[in-house]
Parts: sequence; C-alpha cells; structure tokens
Amino acid sequence: MINNPAQLTGMVLNGAHGIYDVHTDDGILRCTLRGKLKKAFAEANTAKPVGKIRQVQQRNNKIGNQTAIERVERIEKRDSTENAPPTRLSVGDYVKIRKLDETTGLIEEILPRKSELSRMDAGSTSKKLVQQTLLANLNQVVIVFATTQPEPHFGLLDRYLTICESAQLPSIICINKADLPHSEQVEEGARLYSQLGYRVIFTSIQIEQGIDELRNLLKEHTTLFTGPSGVGKSSLVNAIEPGMAVRTGLVSDVTGKGKHTTTGSQLYPLSIGGWLADSAGIRALAAWNIPPEELAWCFVEFRPYLGECLYADCIHLDEDGCAIRQAVDDGLINERRYRSYTRMYTGEER
Repeated sequence: MINNPAQLTGMVLNGAHGIYDVHTDDGILRCTLRGKLKKAFAEANTAKPVGKIRQVQQRNNKIGNQTAIERVERIEKRDSTENAPPTRLSVGDYVKIRKLDETTGLIEEILPRKSELSRMDAGSTSKKLVQQTLLANLNQVVIVFATTQPEPHFGLLDRYLTICESAQLPSIICINKADLPHSEQVEEGARLYSQLGYRVIFTSIQIEQGIDELRNLLKEHTTLFTGPSGVGKSSLVNAIEPGMAVRTGLVSDVTGKGKHTTTGSQLYPLSIGGWLADSAGIRALAAWNIPPEELAWCFVEFRPYLGECLYADCIHLDEDGCAIRQAVDDGLINERRYRSYTRMYTGEER
C-alpha cells in the first residue's frame, strides 16, 4: 500500500478512543495503534490479576527477611530506565510510528518509560485493579491546591506526595488563590511542608503572585500539573503560558467540589522550553503498587528513623520499640502526617 513509508519517533500529546496526537519532527500526526500492538494491549490488560490481599500477604511474608535499611537501599537503587514497555498507551509515551501521509500515522511500538506517575484507576474493583498513568516520561510534578474554595485537604496532599516519592519524582506544592481570605491552618500547613524540604509556592492569577516563580521552575522540564478539581489548575496554565487557551470552569456552588473541566492529561509545549501537562481534577486518589513495607520510606521525615526500631519487621503502627512512633511522641514527626501514614497503610483513606 505504501512504498518505503518513513518511520518516526514521537511523543504522545493526548489521546481518546484509540486515536492519538503524536508530536514528531514532521509535525503533529493523528495516529492509531497497529493491529498487533492493539491485540497485545488487549491480552495484557485482560490477564487475570493477582488479588490485592494476596499481593500484600506475599510482600508482608518477605518483610521478616529484610531489615528496614535493606528496604531503603532497594528503593534507592531502583532503576526506572529498565522498565518494560507499557501495556497501555499514555500521554508522554515515546512511540515509533509509521507515517501514512502528511497528517496521519500508525503507532508500531511504544518505547520503555524513563518515569511515570500512576494512581489506581477509579474504576478498579476488589477483583481487578487497574493502573491509570497520569503522565509518562515526566521529571517533576506540580501539586496544586487552593487556599479556599475548595478548602485544602492535606490528607490528600500527603497521598500525592507519597505517590511522587515512590516514583522518585520531585514535587512542587502550589497553593493557589492566595488572594482569597484563608485560615491560619493553610499557612501552618505550608510551613510544615517547607520544613520537610518541599518547595511551596503561593500563587494567585488575580494579583499575579508567584506566577513568574512557577514559570521559571517549569523551564526545560516535563511537568505534570495535578490536584483536586476546582483549585484553578487550568487557569494557572493559562497564566503561565498566555494563549494556550486551556478550558476553565467554576466550582459547584452546591457541593463546593470542583467540576471537571479537563477530561484527561494533555501535553502542551512551553515557549520557555519544556512541556506541561494539565490533568483532570482528582476527587479521590489511591496509590498504585506501593508495597506496604516501602510506604514509610515515602514519608521523607520517617527516613532518619528507618532501621532504628526494636524489630526489623516493624510496620510503625502499634509495635513496642518503634522509633517512628517515639519520634511522633517526642514532637519530631508531625502527628497529622503520621495519621496520614497509618490511614494509607490500613487502607482507610483513598
């Protein structure tokens, strides 16, 4: 059908219903999946999953043979560049495509990811857990919350940070709508996360606060903008890159929860260099595939105490001689953050 069609490497900018826009050196091509690749995806995603409880039991059975220090060393030495090709195409994936004409192409291969940020898909059930990759091949995350309207949920922020730490991705905390009256708890929360070593920025598009600072941090990076619905992510993107024309919406006056205005991640080129993905607002967030024995490491303030507990298999809940619980009692670890850990470990909070 085609004589010597050109093969190109490109990056997926968006996609829906099996159709993807791919950025290449020849411009943006509208692409579909090659039949063999589509079949391979279908087979991989219909494979019978290992039950969540069974996974946890298998992991916990191994804990007794490892010290906390060994677990930390294993996490730090993980090389994400050795990941196998993904079984589902996501925004940010690098692909090899066969060019069909000036505007269309056929995706023939997905290249291994250097990084990814994933959560458990909202459609997951107890019988089948589904991974949702928010963005592939990124190198930082901006987590956007608002000072008010909607009120910040720091437990949700802790879950975001945990997922970023597990993926070994730097995260920036952006607290938007700084021009609106807000409680002292917001300021206290910002101070806490700053003390933990996170970059915290207060922003407002109304008074142009923090916009230049945030823009400079995005330069030459591939960044995911994420956070709850209604916190102003899309409006911030418009302020950072005027003319990008990302659709915005209003917070529901009835529920106080944000209405979804972005239906999925979409990568945009930045005029200052780099790429920015604005993801759909998230109302619920569950971590994907963080082994229970690695959860404590994802809380940065816990790390100095890992390996110091009386028992090597301490899970830091109610054991005697737990160094982390002692640090909480001594005021060295914030009690609210510790509660976030316990809720995540026991599955009480999603």
